[in-house]
Amino acid sequence: MTGWRALDDAEIVELALRLRSMQWSWRLVDVPDLAAEFGWHVERIGPHAVRLDVGFGLASGRVDGWDGQAHHIEQSVTDSDSDEADNVWDAFVRMTRVLTGSLGVPTARIPGEYPQVRWAGPQQTLTLRAFPSVVDLELVPNEQLALDDEGDALAEAERS
Repeated sequence: MTGWRALDDAEIVELALRLRSMQWSWRLVDVPDLAAEFGWHVERIGPHAVRLDVGFGLASGRVDGWDGQAHHIEQSVTDSDSDEADNVWDAFVRMTRVLTGSLGVPTARIPGEYPQVRWAGPQQTLTLRAFPSVVDLELVPNEQLALDDEGDALAEAERS
């Protein structure tokens, strides 16, 4: 067994900068080309999502969409670790610090059950998010992110 793994400082910065600066069609049909560019393995292509292995095992990445248009690129930047949450939290804190040093002050820090840190760009937003067993890096067009946030706010209001 090789132990738990996370992208190191240089790797997370390189990935974030590549994602943030890429010019892509945001069409689901073009995901295989995107995967080849980033060295990801396409596992399954469905009508609304493409499942990827981005180097952290099965389904460690995905591109979600609807009606042929992609609206989320999400990938694990750590192994999954359901037994040792400290690994996940430590990686999230370290990656936040390193990305802040490279990308600048985050445009949003959202606490909660799944904390996230965002760096908004003119067209799309890069998000680092901690889940109980993994840290993900996500790229979302700003229009889609606004819809996601609106849906989250409505769901929260219903729970209250």
